[in-house]
Amino acid sequence: MGSPKRRQRRPFKPMRIAAIDFETANNYSDAAICAAGLAIFEDWKLTETLYWLIRPPRGCGWFWDNFIEIHGITHKDVLHEPEFPAIAHQLLPRLATAEIVIAHWASFDVRKLQGTLEHFQLPCPKFEYLCTCQLAKRVWPGLPSHGLEALAEHIGHSFQHHHARADAETAGYVLLAMMKDMGVTTPRELAKSLDIPPRAFP
Repeated sequence: MGSPKRRQRRPFKPMRIAAIDFETANNYSDAAICAAGLAIFEDWKLTETLYWLIRPPRGCGWFWDNFIEIHGITHKDVLHEPEFPAIAHQLLPRLATAEIVIAHWASFDVRKLQGTLEHFQLPCPKFEYLCTCQLAKRVWPGLPSHGLEALAEHIGHSFQHHHARADAETAGYVLLAMMKDMGVTTPRELAKSLDIPPRAFP
């Protein structure tokens, strides 16, 4: 399958994108978030970044060795950090007010977010989201990998992989690069051109 047809670039439109990334203590519980990163892009520029270390709730917070090897976070790092409800008032409104939410391997991040909200019986914000990995496979089908590290190298962006804030920022930059390459002005226009409709959360 060849690359999608590029469109002639048009003037950029105002937009607000929220990019998220979660690191987890394990894959046993969907409430095992131990770090969260958020990057807000407005009008094609990174305007805000937030990062939290989070203590997973009792019974969900066993740190698997292979996960520690990936992100470097241990139970000692989060021992005195807040649980998710303490940061929800900062994170969730930013997702609900974004025009689109994005994540790389979004199915993982939205599953962890929903599992955590359900665990703490917190209300779910309503938003639509796109997966930058899924989009990149259509925009750049010839790349040997569509992992975030490979895509960052493709667009010339350096970052610290598996740091939640850095991963969120990088997903946003990858999205902007795809939009520029395809000559579209909004994430929704990109998704439509690739026949990948946004999905609804929850």
